[in-house]
Amino acid sequence: MSQVTRNFLLLALDDYLAARLLLRNGLLPQGTALAATSVEKHLKAVLALNDVFTKKHLGCSGLVALVRKDHSALAAALNRDFMKFLDRAFRMRYASVDGPGFNMVLNQHRTLIELDRTMMEIDSGFKVEGVKRLDATPFREAVQSRKELLCEDNVPLGSISLEELTARKNKMYEIRVAEKLRTLTVEYETDTLNIVGDFCKSSDIDYKGTFSLALG
Repeated sequence: MSQVTRNFLLLALDDYLAARLLLRNGLLPQGTALAATSVEKHLKAVLALNDVFTKKHLGCSGLVALVRKDHSALAAALNRDFMKFLDRAFRMRYASVDGPGFNMVLNQHRTLIELDRTMMEIDSGFKVEGVKRLDATPFREAVQSRKELLCEDNVPLGSISLEELTARKNKMYEIRVAEKLRTLTVEYETDTLNIVGDFCKSSDIDYKGTFSLALG
């Protein structure tokens, strides 16, 4: 493994652990932004194995397209809806000053579960055809050492069942940037995890009249 590949993996792991901590503690905008950068850096580590380097971000026409070109099996295993969601989450950082029209729904445990699944999938992507298998990655080392920030409430790792996590109270966050950059946000809890429609969905909240909450 080259030094640049390992450095990308270390950066990805740091962002991932921070994203998990923020998501589990209900800081959804901050957690999803770091979720996006963790997946982005993990994918860039995969590309670096073939000496492919890019400053592109997530999105079907950006980083994911490069992954699809050189690592089609890995790209096919990724949740395209979740990739679009992370791409939008990355842009949410400056949404309230970039211009009207941005809106998004964040779902605490749905995001956590899919982030964990995605990071595990990408790490296993180092074994796709044509890529030399790595003996260890920072992600695998963290799993083997049972690092608390990684293993707590991690469904794919088996530290908690899907049924147990989805039965917990679940935080939601919705945002819409309206005309003149007036920004409306709503935070609330649902009794359990609701999975409603696509991951990357639009929020109905608005300053005009009544609106419905996504709830999932």
